[in-house]
Amino acid sequence: MNKMLNRRVILDRAIHDCFKEMYAKAQPSADWDQIIQEFKDGKRDKNDERVYEQHYLSQEEYTYIVEKYLEAYNILSHWKEDVNVVEEYLREGGSKDKYIPDEFDKNGDLVSPGHRGYEKVPPIKEQILQEMNKYLPEELSQTVANNVTKIVMDTINECKEFYRFDREESSFRITAALGASPTSNPESVKKYWKEKTGKDIQIEERNPKLFWYIDEGYTDEDLEYEFDDPNWKENLDKEWKEELEKRAQKRNEHLKRIEELKNKENNKE
Repeated sequence: MNKMLNRRVILDRAIHDCFKEMYAKAQPSADWDQIIQEFKDGKRDKNDERVYEQHYLSQEEYTYIVEKYLEAYNILSHWKEDVNVVEEYLREGGSKDKYIPDEFDKNGDLVSPGHRGYEKVPPIKEQILQEMNKYLPEELSQTVANNVTKIVMDTINECKEFYRFDREESSFRITAALGASPTSNPESVKKYWKEKTGKDIQIEERNPKLFWYIDEGYTDEDLEYEFDDPNWKENLDKEWKEELEKRAQKRNEHLKRIEELKNKENNKE
């Protein structure tokens, strides 16, 4: 009997499809459905429970796949980003729809037909000040406008921080991270297959700059045309290598600062 389609079923399908793609792209590749079935059939023993250590997937490719499914299944939370738009609209002003009627010349001939346009909306503080000026002295109006604007903006911010509409996204990320996703440690994978088969497996470090293009089915010829560069692969690999080196440098600098702070605290004692 098929489950009634609801949000829970959709989210379960999303995480299943996500794991299936992770294992299909892992090294060595595997069929996630087959792995599950083998456990159900008792064809895998307890030594296989840490199945994720048998397959490698870089952190960059893992993140790429997770983000893809979050977007494809509309799991990403846009709550705070949407409220930020409201905050900016009130703080800085914006635009609103306005119908611009037919325009005629002095002879009565139609110059411009009616059409949809827009007009500027001033910041909320200016709107409040303009209204207060009708009833209060200018100095007092300014004070009231400032205070009311602060109340409005503070209330919106409190609402933004209080309500949590990111539970689906958080749940998906946690399930992907703490579930059986392939390991990002290539050495544990090499060790497993060496002990199991006696052979050394080769692991390719894929360039994240190509993940999207590979998904879209680009061929080498397509990529040469896309980048207008016969040496596109070498140049992209160089860019990625330089990015990794910069990350490593920042990480080392961070660790060095931590070590210096520890030494400083120890010297105080």
